[in-house]
Amino acid sequence: MTSLSILTLHGFLVFVGAELVFSLTPGPTVMLITAYGFKGGMRDAMAAVAGTQTGNTLWYVICVTGLGALVTASPMVFHAIRLLGAAYLVFLGMSALWKSRHTAIESLGPKLMGRPYIQALLTQMGNPKAILFFGALVPQFLDTHAPLLPQYVIMYAVTIIGEAIILTGYGVLAAMGGRSAGLASHAVWRERVSGLVMLSLGILAALYSA
Repeated sequence: MTSLSILTLHGFLVFVGAELVFSLTPGPTVMLITAYGFKGGMRDAMAAVAGTQTGNTLWYVICVTGLGALVTASPMVFHAIRLLGAAYLVFLGMSALWKSRHTAIESLGPKLMGRPYIQALLTQMGNPKAILFFGALVPQFLDTHAPLLPQYVIMYAVTIIGEAIILTGYGVLAAMGGRSAGLASHAVWRERVSGLVMLSLGILAALYSA
């Protein structure tokens, strides 16, 4: 059993911490949720959260289906995928740290269509970084010598619960009129923290996968 396996306490805690930090970093759907919350209140914000979570679920199913096939068909290919995933996490970490050097915050929000659930779902499904993220993160915590389904369920539960807490928090802040406080004032430190976490996780994953 690998040191980062989700079936170990150490691996579980690392996965939970990584998921929470990643969820805190604003992306297209976070901007969408806060925009709906700021304009339409909690109802619209929660509808956008539900759409985002539906998109996450679909991407996750696509990801684990492909990973399960790789584990069965070619352990060597799966090992290569893990190394590529570790490299991608390092790249994301370095990109976030570089981005944190620029303090300018985008002031223009997304254009709202008036259907928060549908727009959030389409936004998340149209984001190729979602499948890349799941494809990079999930393999690092799999123990290929143990049943895969329970591991997928654990990681899915952590992801959905963590996302629900963070995204709902953004929605609440926006609905209360705190959009700028929720997104702009702490953007730099969020980028730095998430960058360090992704960079560290990528390096650890590469070492454990070697």
